Amino acid sequence: MRARFFGCPGWLIPAFFMGLSGVMGQSAKRLDSLAAQLRGSARDTAYVDTQNRYGWQLLQVSGFKRADSVFRETERLSEQLDYPAGRHHMYYNRGLSLYYQDQPAKALAYVQKARELEQAYPDRIPVRHRPMVLSLTGVLYFACHNYKQSLRYYLSAIRLAEEQHVTYRITPAYLGVGNVLKVMNKPAQALTYYQKALDASRLEPEPRMRVLAENHMGDALSESATPDFPKALIHYQNALPVAERNGARGPLSDVLTNIGRVQLALGHYQQALSFLKRSEKICRSDSLKDQLGAVYWIAGQAYQALRQYALAETNLLKALHIARQIGDADETRKRMQTLAGFYQQSGRYELAYRYEHQTALLNDSLFNVQAARHTQELTTKYETAKKENQLNLLRAESAQTKLRITAILTGAILLLLLAGAVSAWLLNRSRLRRLEEAHALRQQIAQDLHDEVGSTLSSISLLSGHTDRLLSENRPETARHMVQKIYTDARQILESIDEIIWTINPGNDSLERIIQRLREYARPLMESKGIAFTFDADPSLELLPVPMDVRRNLYLISKEAINNLVKYADATEATVRFDKQHDRLVVRIDDNGKGFDTEAVSIRNGQQGMKRRAEAMDGQLTVASRAGQGTSLQLVVGLATSL
Repeated sequence: MRARFFGCPGWLIPAFFMGLSGVMGQSAKRLDSLAAQLRGSARDTAYVDTQNRYGWQLLQVSGFKRADSVFRETERLSEQLDYPAGRHHMYYNRGLSLYYQDQPAKALAYVQKARELEQAYPDRIPVRHRPMVLSLTGVLYFACHNYKQSLRYYLSAIRLAEEQHVTYRITPAYLGVGNVLKVMNKPAQALTYYQKALDASRLEPEPRMRVLAENHMGDALSESATPDFPKALIHYQNALPVAERNGARGPLSDVLTNIGRVQLALGHYQQALSFLKRSEKICRSDSLKDQLGAVYWIAGQAYQALRQYALAETNLLKALHIARQIGDADETRKRMQTLAGFYQQSGRYELAYRYEHQTALLNDSLFNVQAARHTQELTTKYETAKKENQLNLLRAESAQTKLRITAILTGAILLLLLAGAVSAWLLNRSRLRRLEEAHALRQQIAQDLHDEVGSTLSSISLLSGHTDRLLSENRPETARHMVQKIYTDARQILESIDEIIWTINPGNDSLERIIQRLREYARPLMESKGIAFTFDADPSLELLPVPMDVRRNLYLISKEAINNLVKYADATEATVRFDKQHDRLVVRIDDNGKGFDTEAVSIRNGQQGMKRRAEAMDGQLTVASRAGQGTSLQLVVGLATSL
């Protein structure tokens, strides 16, 4: 199937309604949650970011008109707030929306605007968003059949992502290179990039990227010269539950259609039809014509194999009608040829001849187009050869000039050799420093695992043995409490390991990632307690690099403060703010809760541990609180020395 990278176009059995209602229910919950955030937020940069997420979520359920309205408001507010990052993300989303609606040429205008913003505000556009725009540009050129430009932008996206250690939405770029190589009839190289896409998708925060990667790998295996349908089916089946759980309607439709196609090839005709009917329902509700035509075409062949000729004819004719309607000459030719074979099998030779004749005419037309392209390629090669001859003449004329400067170059080379020797010495010193840093990192990881995981694992081991004894003594209620404690400890271990991995990941070496993680951690906790929560950050801070030790201490201090606020403050309002004051980072966490006596020693709030972490990164931590007057925590870290 001709899958799309971000969403794709993709009959009526009772089981489907259960699957679709689950998908729609999850999407509706996400939309309701984002709408609630918009209603309760000030119209600041965080509001713009939420609007972008809300508009993007609308695109996943084909709410294009509503999304367009949201994006217009986002653009207006971004300009008022002088927030180019919000406008940049909005342009990306608008380009994506037009692509979903089969308007790639119009979409290119918006990604061009996004790239112009990157040039105008190089320090204010998040690095992780730039490969996304390059990758979408590649998608749009591919949709316009400009494969050279498409490949150029995909490779640019991959190069930038690897240089900046970006893992967010980079999977489509690898998929795009694979698809271009596939069009260029290089299946082995294409398969290599599909595998890279699958590996990249496992690092993505969005599950839909895994769906797309598995789906494309299935396509590569099932559409090769020697198709491996069972192996392709495994990849499609891997993608299916992820798409169903995460409300990715377009990719879900494509996966269902592909499973139907492979089941047809394996001779499982009824199973093929059950998946195709589910896909048809999505295509009809979301007006996905391209995918709907593919569904009809495959279903027609399945009915033909089952000798249900009336249904086969109906579906094949619908598929041909859609191919003609959207102007897809290649699909029109394939479907006419399928109809010719169908009418020949059913003994209707006049119709078979008619469609064979139309197929031949279309083949001639396509041949003429290909011949014209080939002629253009030859003309281009001829012009290139002429220019090469002219360059050769210029080279001959400049040969004498080159002789004159040989002596100068010789001296320069000697200087370069000397510089190289010095550089090698400096590089050796740099390697020694890196070895020391790696040793320190290993020690830090070992210490973290010992402190945060080792004791809890010991506790789980003891509790497990105790639980066995309680069960043998027929004391199930007490054993149940022990099992609950084991479950709680296991979750604590998972959270600790997740934090350790997050801390050492070089992709998180920026304040933007710390701010994002704290925002995602704090918001659900605040909502669970009914606390009106505001999280603000100075945009100029987001791209600042943060060493691993500073990142860990900064994150854990803020997390501890947020935990204390939620558990003990009894607050109705809370604010977290990251500011830059001269050469210092200032983090403030304020609430209007009941407060406490700061002079009293308290194990509960962990102030001593927080202060030790602040001192470890040469920072200052102050806590101001009075009974009935709320609490204010301020952490100050020097940017010049620590960050």
